[in-house]
Amino acid sequence: MIEAFSSFALIAAASALLALGGAAVLYRRSHIQGQTIRRQIRRDRALKAQFDDVFERVSDIVVVHDRHGRVSTMNRTGEKLSGYPREEVRALDPAWLFSDRYMHTVQQILADGAEALPRTIRAELITRRSARVPIEAHANVLVGDGQVVGVSVIARNMTDRDHMETQLRQTQKMEAVGRLATGIAHDFNNLITVLLGYSDELAEHIGRDSPLRKPVDEVRRAAERASGLTQQLLAFSRRQVPVAQAIDLNVTVANMEDLLRRLLGAEITLQVRLGRDLGLVSADPVQVGQIIMNLAVNARDAMPNGGTLAIETSNVELGAEHLDVIPGEHILLVVRDNGVGMGPDVQRQLFEPFFTTKEAGEGTGLGLSMVYAIVRQSGGHITVTSEAGSGSTFRIYFPLAHPQTAATETAPAIDNPGLERGSGVVLLAEDDGAVRRLLGTELRRRGFTVLEAGHGGEAFEICQQYGGSIDLLLTDVVMPNMNGVDLVAAATPIRPEMSVLFMSGHPERAGVGLDPQGPPAAHLLMKPFTPDTVVARINDILSHKAS
Repeated sequence: MIEAFSSFALIAAASALLALGGAAVLYRRSHIQGQTIRRQIRRDRALKAQFDDVFERVSDIVVVHDRHGRVSTMNRTGEKLSGYPREEVRALDPAWLFSDRYMHTVQQILADGAEALPRTIRAELITRRSARVPIEAHANVLVGDGQVVGVSVIARNMTDRDHMETQLRQTQKMEAVGRLATGIAHDFNNLITVLLGYSDELAEHIGRDSPLRKPVDEVRRAAERASGLTQQLLAFSRRQVPVAQAIDLNVTVANMEDLLRRLLGAEITLQVRLGRDLGLVSADPVQVGQIIMNLAVNARDAMPNGGTLAIETSNVELGAEHLDVIPGEHILLVVRDNGVGMGPDVQRQLFEPFFTTKEAGEGTGLGLSMVYAIVRQSGGHITVTSEAGSGSTFRIYFPLAHPQTAATETAPAIDNPGLERGSGVVLLAEDDGAVRRLLGTELRRRGFTVLEAGHGGEAFEICQQYGGSIDLLLTDVVMPNMNGVDLVAAATPIRPEMSVLFMSGHPERAGVGLDPQGPPAAHLLMKPFTPDTVVARINDILSHKAS
């Protein structure tokens, strides 16, 4: 009996021990599983925190729509750009926040269901202030447990890229204008040269009292305006190399006064106050005219209901407080209007290329940036003072030209006290027949012996075959068969005594003196010009040669 009890006890004890061991194993397993779950929870929380951080910090707009198309959430970038906090967005009709195309795409993805393909569209985000911001949106369907639960959208603000594309298009337009202007400039300048030359000859023969004098004067003025228009077109397209000379701003302003009055119209009063004993400035006269024209056009646009535009000149002394200019004597040009004025934000961007406050299609944003570039290129300084509603004042400071280089600019005159004359043998190489006939006739009339050639090859043959000496070669730079530069290179070894004067109607040839293979800039005449100018340059070259 005792033995049986002992066996039973042993069995019971063993069972108890086994039960305890099993419980311990289960406990250990449960503990390990609990630790694993807790670690997973911590990892999930960490991942969610990282996701939330990325969601908030990403520079793109992130929007989540529910299965009804309403906005469930939007990241911080979206809040900042739209002006709406996300709590407000959830209660907002999304049609107030996004353009029709955007909402149509979201609804189409929801309608297509789980099989909906991602879509990329150009749309607009509508801000709290009703501004429309261009966006590029990538939309994807959200699926949970096999069901469509919404749409996720990642959108990028395209304002900067659109602005850059606009700048690129404007640059391409300018390049196209430049190619067109360069293409026509040579022929056009040849035509103007002929008009100016024959106008002067007619004026000389008919005299001041002739009834035909006024029409001849008008033809010449028209030719001068055509020349100015060509140069302005080339300057706008950056194909006109500036040619600095000592000019009188009073003369420049006075020559433009009639044109400015017609440009401004009857509603705007033009007041011109020119300083006495004004010094000279070293600048391209065409570009200075552009400065005045651009500022006048801007002033006119700032005075839609009329007003006053004042243009003033004076001598001033700048001290060391003007850090971006050399202290000393300057000539001040002031252009002042009493128009709508500008606020600080506009003034900060005023001279930036492509910046404009005008509506699309009404302004390129190039005018004032060109003004700034021209002023700085001339060694000058420009300032603007303005307040909204109180008009604007532009002050442009040009350094005083060196007295030794000063040569006052004057309006082109038809009357000459006597013809500029000279002597010697001139070889004229010009492919344009009208220009060649004009120059040949005028040079002979003024005392020169002229040998004419229609292109570089013909001129070279004359150099080889002509028995006498040739004092000067007057040659166009761009010609068929052989251009002027190649002609000089070929002719110089057989005519070492021959001087050279280049002429060109191509604007880029103004800088050929910088090219070791090109003609020297000191011996280059840019078309259009008058016979008097040509003769004066020939005489100057030959006189230096003789001395």
